[in-house]
Amino acid sequence: MANNGQTDTAELVAMLSKCTTVNVRLALVADAQQWQLHHGQVTFDDDTPVTERAWCYRTANFLELRLPGPTVAALLRGDEQDIHGLHVVAPGSPPSSASTSRLRGRQKWDRVTTPWPRTEWTINQDANTLQPGHDLLVGDGPSFLNFDQALSAFLHQRPHDSNAGRSDLWRIVQPQRAGWLEQITVGPDLLTAVVDGEALDGVVLELSWAAGNERQSVDGAGTYRFALRHGLAHDSLLMLRRGEQWLDWRHFPAPTYGRARDASVVWEQPGPELELLLANGEGKHLECKQEVPEGDSRKKMLKTIAAFASQDGGTVLIGVRDDLQIVGLPEKPTVDKQELQVVGMIRDSVEPAPPYESRVIDHDGKKVLAIEVSGGSQMYAYRDRDSQRPEFYVRVGPNTVPARHHEIAAGFRQTPTVSTF
Repeated sequence: MANNGQTDTAELVAMLSKCTTVNVRLALVADAQQWQLHHGQVTFDDDTPVTERAWCYRTANFLELRLPGPTVAALLRGDEQDIHGLHVVAPGSPPSSASTSRLRGRQKWDRVTTPWPRTEWTINQDANTLQPGHDLLVGDGPSFLNFDQALSAFLHQRPHDSNAGRSDLWRIVQPQRAGWLEQITVGPDLLTAVVDGEALDGVVLELSWAAGNERQSVDGAGTYRFALRHGLAHDSLLMLRRGEQWLDWRHFPAPTYGRARDASVVWEQPGPELELLLANGEGKHLECKQEVPEGDSRKKMLKTIAAFASQDGGTVLIGVRDDLQIVGLPEKPTVDKQELQVVGMIRDSVEPAPPYESRVIDHDGKKVLAIEVSGGSQMYAYRDRDSQRPEFYVRVGPNTVPARHHEIAAGFRQTPTVSTF
């Protein structure tokens, strides 16, 4: 199965028709005497009990319930359906295909991860999709300022980002629980992998690197070990596979360049992780600073953080020289105070607040502060304290440069890829 591609919508309809029931979340908008689908989420093969919810308002309804597969298939096909006492219609004719993505375990997409891999299909809205108004929502559910805030709370249980929108009409998820990597522990001379799954017959666990590979047969859920005679090689790949089909995998270094940290990967000694991060040198996703910067150097770091967030993420390492020599943070002020100083800089100068984590890495007794910035779904601005004028930047190789008009416009138009079950 390809990692990305297209699936015929008729195939999805057939798959749903064969399901007795599926878990569903629906967002509906009032349209004359009926309700039009604005967004639907469906999960195959999920026996998790659903606590049914219904937030009902004069102009919108948000439903979470378990429905017969054929009912959802008919709605996907474009047929009108009666759901929870409401007459529901889909906007226009469904497109002929859905975008398909196959995700490894613990891979974050939008705001959610799952321990096991999954396949996700998305169908985007079109010109026929009824757009909600911006009125206050007051009714049987919690009160909200507008539809977008209610939808974000219903799906994510968190506040809505006013700069992010939704473009998907359907999101359909199928968990892949045949086998997955529950936890990987990386030590200086040993990699330990905990494997779990529901169908592990004929499965192999493989560790590959540029100079070779090792394989072990998997005889069931449990713990498997690889000796690392020279430590974990840069760009190593750990894969759970059956024949030519992968079940789950991890690539190292992990996490790479500021993307959300993988909770399933534990580094017994963070030093090797830092060395892997530095292996490629400064570039599009990595910036090094010898100490907490001041003056123009501070501005450059903050502009770089805004650029990382506006694109696909990156890491700023403080305590590392430009020549990649690890010198560590100075002893005074304390490391905690230096970290708070950097956090304050980001809070005061980058808008909106960028998605990042700060942490201290101990390398042979030297402390390095890592600012790991995740790629956002919009443009983030550096705001100069004197002029208060927002400035937008992008990363080109190892350089941070002003964004061009078309890059800024594209950044404000883009919307996050939805993945929120």
